[in-house]
Amino acid sequence: MLKAIFFDLDDTLIDHDSAIRDATGALFDRVLPDREQERTAFTERWIVLNREWYKKFFAGQVTFQESGRGKLREAFSIYGCSFEDTEVDVLLAEYWEDYISRCQVFDDVTECLAKLHKYKIGVVTNGQELQQIEKLQRCGILPYLDIVVTSEKARVAKPNAEIFLQACSHLEVQTEESMFVGDNLELDAIAAKKVGMVGIWLNRYRVKLEDTPRRVKRISRLTEISEILADFENVREKLK
Repeated sequence: MLKAIFFDLDDTLIDHDSAIRDATGALFDRVLPDREQERTAFTERWIVLNREWYKKFFAGQVTFQESGRGKLREAFSIYGCSFEDTEVDVLLAEYWEDYISRCQVFDDVTECLAKLHKYKIGVVTNGQELQQIEKLQRCGILPYLDIVVTSEKARVAKPNAEIFLQACSHLEVQTEESMFVGDNLELDAIAAKKVGMVGIWLNRYRVKLEDTPRRVKRISRLTEISEILADFENVREKLK
C-alpha cells in the first residue's frame, strides 16, 4: 500500500530552467551592458558551469558560496572580467534574489498536490537548504509538504540511495510504500526504483525514449499521478 509520495523540486514542481535563464541574462546585462548579442551564449555557458560547480558542492569540495564564486568568475573570465570577493558576493546576492523571485510552480502542481491529502508528501532535492526552502515558501507550496530533504542537509545527493532512505525514514514509511516523481529519468525515477520505490518519470517535454525500465512509469503532467494511484488502489482491492 502506498503511503508517501516524494517529488523532486527543480523542473518538477518549480520551473527552474526558465527562472535561471532569465536571471542569468539579467546578470550578464548588469556586468556587461550593451553586449546583448552575447547574452544567449553566456546563458548556455552559465547553465553548464552551474551543473559542474554544484557537483563540487554536493561532493563537499566547496561551500555553497565558494561554488557560486567559482561559477561566476569562470563564466565571466572569457570576457576578461575579474572580481574581488566583495564584488562577487554582491553580484551573487543580486542574482540569487532575482532567480528566486522568478521561480514559479508549473500549472499542474497545485491541483496535483491538493488531491494527495491521503498521503504523506515530501520533496527530495539536490540543492542548498535555505535556497530550496525559500523557493518553496515563495511559491506557496511548502504547506502541502510533510518533509523537505536537501542534499546539503542529508550530506548526500541523488542518485545515491542514502538520500531516498533518509527521506523515507523521516516520514516513517518503507521504500516499497513510497513513490518518487521527478523530471530526471536517471537521478530521480531510476534511482528511486533501485531502492524499492515506485519511480515516476515526469517527461514534461515528451522526450522520445523507446522504453523505460520496469517499474518506472512515464507521465507528461503531474495530474496524471491520480490515475496511477487509482490503478494501485484497484489492484489492492482485487487482492483483498
